[in-house]
Amino acid sequence: MGLYEQKTKEELLIIVENLEKKVEKLSSELSSLKTGRFREKYSTRILDALPDMLTVFDHDANIVELASSPATNHVEGTDSGSIVGSNVKDIVPEEAYDSVRKNMDKVIATGQGSIAKHSLMLDGVLHHYENRIFPLDEKYLLCMCRDVSEKVKAEVLNASQRNEIIRLNSLMHAILNNVPVYLFVKDTGDNFRYLYWNRAFAEQTGIAVEVAVGKTDIEIFPNSEEARRFRAGDFAVMQTGRMEYLEEYTTLSGDIRMVTMIKTLVPSGNEHPYIIGVGWDVTDIKKVEKELIKARIKAEEADKLKSSFLANMSHEIRTPLNAIVGFSNLLAYAQEESERAQYIGIESNNKEEQLQYAEFVEKNSGLLLNLFNDILDLSALEAGSLRFSIRSVRLIDVCAQLYCLNHSSVQPGVKLILDEVDPELSIQGDWDRISQIWLNLLSNAIKFTSNGEIHFGFEKKDQIVQGYVSDTGIGIPAERVTTIFSRFGKVNDFVQGTGLGLTICRMLTEKMGGRIWVRSKVGIGTTFYFTLPIEFKEM
Repeated sequence: MGLYEQKTKEELLIIVENLEKKVEKLSSELSSLKTGRFREKYSTRILDALPDMLTVFDHDANIVELASSPATNHVEGTDSGSIVGSNVKDIVPEEAYDSVRKNMDKVIATGQGSIAKHSLMLDGVLHHYENRIFPLDEKYLLCMCRDVSEKVKAEVLNASQRNEIIRLNSLMHAILNNVPVYLFVKDTGDNFRYLYWNRAFAEQTGIAVEVAVGKTDIEIFPNSEEARRFRAGDFAVMQTGRMEYLEEYTTLSGDIRMVTMIKTLVPSGNEHPYIIGVGWDVTDIKKVEKELIKARIKAEEADKLKSSFLANMSHEIRTPLNAIVGFSNLLAYAQEESERAQYIGIESNNKEEQLQYAEFVEKNSGLLLNLFNDILDLSALEAGSLRFSIRSVRLIDVCAQLYCLNHSSVQPGVKLILDEVDPELSIQGDWDRISQIWLNLLSNAIKFTSNGEIHFGFEKKDQIVQGYVSDTGIGIPAERVTTIFSRFGKVNDFVQGTGLGLTICRMLTEKMGGRIWVRSKVGIGTTFYFTLPIEFKEM
């Protein structure tokens, strides 16, 4: 019988269990042996491949072991044989040792690994190191020291580049925000939303940058019709690549602005391109252009009026002057005394004929005198040299005098009527100039009224007096009403007169603190109104 034949089942199980334990132990020893042989074979290679200098030292910084290859030995002139047994303080500069010591103390105190940095000068070149210290046990520490000079250089370079990029971006942002033009960028792939909106655009539109960016035209502009027009322009740029046009838009304050806009389609890093818009606000320029056009038209009209005036003035001067000069020549160059006597009506002893000759000379002399007086008055008013003689003026006295002077001058079939007025109403003013205004208006009414009536008078309204002259004459065409008070303006170009009378009336009333205006219908008649303050106020 064999050795195990006499064993019970329980005994056999115990034996099997013990054998399994021995096998497991032997397997473990074998595995450990293999691992030890593997480590022995490859540990050096592994250490050589590491970029770190591995040093083991105790809590006093005494070096126990240097476990690294010469390639990673950062302490110049040392090797494992010369460095083991030394103190870290003896082989590195003081500032480097202080960094290592502080890191060691931190690891000893916390029991956790820690990282510190220091620098060393090797071969005249500054090197930067990163030391990582870990506790091995209660007695020893492992220090992994790595040269990070290239990393530091890269970080410095990257930081410098980042700073330069930041500086350039800041400069560009300042430039874009301070140029006096509109600048914006739209994303065609996101419903044409604004990606950029500069300060000039924000200030002109009244729409803040933070409000505009990320929004569409329809979301930010108050006029929806304008917003749809902007969108149509964006679609057009998508087709053409570039557009330049004049555009109007409404600001948040309700102002209408005009902009010369250039939109350009530019590629982006994304699938969809961008639309870059550049605009110049030309509102003020367009206003100036309109004003210049108006000024040019006004100047052309003034030039035409001046030419008309000069031609008319020449005629107005020549007509009475020719009559006077012609009659004088007859007298001066008559050969015989009897001929001269005939011209003046002496020979015929005809008093009526003599009176006609005298009236002829007087009338034409008066026309010349009035003409020169109008020119002198206009010059004085424009130069501001006209002076007023202010006193209390009873208006009924002025009107009565004008009635006496003009009632016989009206055309046959026309009545001159001084309306019922306040006989006691007086104002502070210049008698002669007030009379001049009324006389000019009456003269025009008499000149253009062939039948009916001419009324004149005045009435008090608060602190002013409103005078008037109303006729049933030919009336003033509507196109003439707007220019009738302008210099050289005339109701009828074919009627004798300088065209300065109404201009002088306007300037006189304004100088005395009043105003003048007209209401007229062709074929019905005309009424001129003027106001004067009760108390004189020279303007």
